[in-house]
Amino acid sequence: MRVQLESVHRSYRVRRAPENGGRLARLVRRVGGEVQALRGIDLRVDEGEAVGYIGLNGAGKSTTMKLVAGILTPTAGRVTVNGRDPHADRRRLSAELGYLAAQRASLWWDLPVKDSYELLQRVYDIEPAVFRRRRDDLVGRLGIGRHLGTPVRELSLGNRTRAELVGTLLHAPRLLLLDEPTIGLDVFAREAICEVLRDLRRDTAPTVLMASHDLRDVEAVCDRIVMIDDGRLVYDGKIDELRALGGGRRTLVIHHAAGHRLPPLPGPARVQERTRTVTTYAFAQGDLPEGLLAALFADPRIDDVQIEAPSLETLIKDLYLEGL
Repeated sequence: MRVQLESVHRSYRVRRAPENGGRLARLVRRVGGEVQALRGIDLRVDEGEAVGYIGLNGAGKSTTMKLVAGILTPTAGRVTVNGRDPHADRRRLSAELGYLAAQRASLWWDLPVKDSYELLQRVYDIEPAVFRRRRDDLVGRLGIGRHLGTPVRELSLGNRTRAELVGTLLHAPRLLLLDEPTIGLDVFAREAICEVLRDLRRDTAPTVLMASHDLRDVEAVCDRIVMIDDGRLVYDGKIDELRALGGGRRTLVIHHAAGHRLPPLPGPARVQERTRTVTTYAFAQGDLPEGLLAALFADPRIDDVQIEAPSLETLIKDLYLEGL
């Protein structure tokens, strides 16, 4: 499914305490105001693409998700999903949409997990044999089989999120909106969810829009990144293109015996001595002098030498520090 936002603005009316006045006045009085959540967003996600949607808290990620899902309408501009208005056609869109948000429960809180799945089967009119095959496959891959008889409210956060993901995928949605799907989860739950999403992309190629603070998840699932800041898009490109913005920066990390004095190295500039046994240098890709690595490995007091590229997280932090 294709998603398109054209010059989309979204604002909210809020009432908050006045900035001036006595303590009692600030406690009981409220003044009106307006918050601009989105400021002229232009975004296109083609069918089968997986896009990581990143930004600081309050940047407008969840608002965008709700607009695409048809939960909200834009203050100005146009949102379409396969050429249709998602709010006006919300009932029809729901049959093709899967929406998983960290703070939004889709399963029934007091029912056992398996009962919620059976209700979803009826809601989406899934053929019984197809339903059982999908349910059993997803439950097995996400490792929640022993929790099917447990009420949702009694599940841990990790197991609840895995159970919610099964419910989100039961009707094989063609558009998948994931709003911080792994927030607060341990490494095993995160890896299980990312593995299922990777397999899903390979097998059925749904369109995926994934908002996340964890760039490891974005790298694992998506191949394009859209960055939003204060309601405006500030970067849109492939992950490899974002890496290229690092200008070929590399780090040479040398692990050596305590107190070992390294000879002056031509080329790389020393960054810092992290500990008495680790020394770090910065250099541009291709600038290491010929024979340097062989000389380092031949030194009996050097234990290991590593060359590291900047992480995706580092590159994005640099973009923010440089004013995007």
